[in-house]
Amino acid sequence: MSTIVFEDGISEMLASIESRGYYECKQVVSSKTAERLRAYMDTQYEQDQFKKAGVGKGASLVINESIRKDSILWIEREPKNELVADYASFVSELIPQLNRHFFLPLKDKELMYAIYEKGSFYKKHRDRFIGNQHRFFTVVLYLTDWQEGDGGELVIYKDDTQIKVTPTAGTFIIFMSEMEHEVLPALARRYSITGWVTDVPIGLTFL
Repeated sequence: MSTIVFEDGISEMLASIESRGYYECKQVVSSKTAERLRAYMDTQYEQDQFKKAGVGKGASLVINESIRKDSILWIEREPKNELVADYASFVSELIPQLNRHFFLPLKDKELMYAIYEKGSFYKKHRDRFIGNQHRFFTVVLYLTDWQEGDGGELVIYKDDTQIKVTPTAGTFIIFMSEMEHEVLPALARRYSITGWVTDVPIGLTFL
């Protein structure tokens, strides 16, 4: 049985992306599921499986903590964790819908766990840039047991508007990867599964 609850439907998601560039849905997973995923991430984190995130990709990848300070762990193609596998299948099932609606050649996804410790942030940037034109949509599932004042909000910049997304457990957002966005400083540990929908097959080379 799937742990993903997507009540709004694909058509509402597609319409929102087309008109606004993004779509947000709350309670895609339950608080219990989010709690279990946080515990799983904590275990991996304590075993030093996470690495400091860098800026750029491939040979141009550099660690620059003045730009971003989160820690990440790439998710394997066949996730070992059943809950993560369920979410990965959910993202995969979005690909043909996005292709049909936007006439795109999307083929795959890449996903990672991301943890922001207190004081961590990611300054304004784009996920689709000159060095990486293959990312078309950014997808994020938030898992944080977020309380008012915890910070770590996602801010998307669209024209003269700032869209602020609270990283509350169960919230899912998808937006066009070319849109500028940032993560505000976290004042408590922040958890998410972050990823991208791409126009090329993703192998283990992204690790």
